Amino acid sequence: MKVLLIMTGGTIGSSFDGGSINVRTDGKSAVVDHYISEHGDVRFDTVHPLNILSERITCDDFNTLAKALFDIDFFAYDGVIVTAGSDSLAYLSSFVGLLLGDCPIPVMIVAANKILTAPDSNGYVNFSCAVDLIGQGTRGVLAPYRNTDGVLYVHAATDLRQADFCDDFDSFHGAYGVFKNGALHEKRPYIAQHIPQVFDRDHLPQLSDNVLQLTPYPMQDYTRIGTDGVRAVLHTLYHSATLDADHFVPWMKAHPELPVFLAPLHSGRKRYQTTVDTINAGAIPLCDIAPECAYMKLLLACAQVEMTITAFMG
Repeated sequence: MKVLLIMTGGTIGSSFDGGSINVRTDGKSAVVDHYISEHGDVRFDTVHPLNILSERITCDDFNTLAKALFDIDFFAYDGVIVTAGSDSLAYLSSFVGLLLGDCPIPVMIVAANKILTAPDSNGYVNFSCAVDLIGQGTRGVLAPYRNTDGVLYVHAATDLRQADFCDDFDSFHGAYGVFKNGALHEKRPYIAQHIPQVFDRDHLPQLSDNVLQLTPYPMQDYTRIGTDGVRAVLHTLYHSATLDADHFVPWMKAHPELPVFLAPLHSGRKRYQTTVDTINAGAIPLCDIAPECAYMKLLLACAQVEMTITAFMG
């Protein structure tokens, strides 16, 4: 079996030098070395488009990663593994999932909660699961990740949510499945978000910092928010899919040139008046998509000219 390994840094590619945790600069992959020492039946071709701590990722880094993704020769490999940092894992996973949604071979996004030398690191387990899923021909863009409950969950990449202040990850629709006893046990149908096919290796996305993401909190003062260089707005919502419409709607009306999108929303659920007021004022609801994926999709929408932003998001 032949696997392409795309390394971007993150905790899974880091070590502790006695003062702090940082990415390794020697170009070696401890997780691959460990795997090969136990399994000799897999060949890895490795590329390093990035080598950063994931909290430092920029639009230029995403553009570099996009080029690496579109350079993949899918006929030369049985699968692809992208190693990533856990801090921005949901965003990078969504980015890969959106761009490679129609990939003919399995694509796995792998991260670690702690450096590989830590006794309770899940990095090697997550990586081994990714290789096993590729060997079993599991289609899709997936992110295997073992939570602190000891369960190895397999997530659809575009469904992954941020872990925030804990070591556990979840999906917007719940995990796609769990991996145990060497097999994937599906918990629900595979759900993946898609984008219009406007990008390819001759037309790479060029993301720029032109999407404003707003997160609700009590007493939020929208009048303090600047919009220089902004082309679109994503307003995330409280868990009840609400926001302070009394203060946000006037801000929207003061910026009619900016399309405003709301996420996350579940289709078919009753909505609170504040959400209804915001939608009636012109905000566009994005239903059944994680906010992290919505943000990355909106960045891609602003990185093309073939369609309007609203049509791309539709």
